[in-house]
Amino acid sequence: MEQLSTVYNRGFWNGYYLGQELGEWTEDHPGSHATQKKIYIGQGQNYFSKSGIAQFKVEAFSLSPGDELLITGPTTGAQTLTLAELMVGDQPANEARKGDQCTFPTPFKVRPSDKLYKLVEADGR
Repeated sequence: MEQLSTVYNRGFWNGYYLGQELGEWTEDHPGSHATQKKIYIGQGQNYFSKSGIAQFKVEAFSLSPGDELLITGPTTGAQTLTLAELMVGDQPANEARKGDQCTFPTPFKVRPSDKLYKLVEADGR
């Protein structure tokens, strides 16, 4: 239930068909109750299968080691990982910025149709 609450946007409610009014399940603050949100970072470019390295083009925001990442795609599904090491231009880097081509190891195959997101804590309401 704790893992589900990170993405479920309305909280949990047991009385949908038990006679409660509509306002009872929205509590006193409407909107998303998710504890995390995803920020689009970039698009998959290549995957080097022998070394297990994925290459992405950073199209928005920035990326640095320690970030929690979500990689999604039609075949890949939704895979999460914590960024341990990052390379920009074949050199170790502490940050990849918009416009950079970055590479990092992944325990799964990445395809060119995959999208890269950074998971961050949602602002508490």
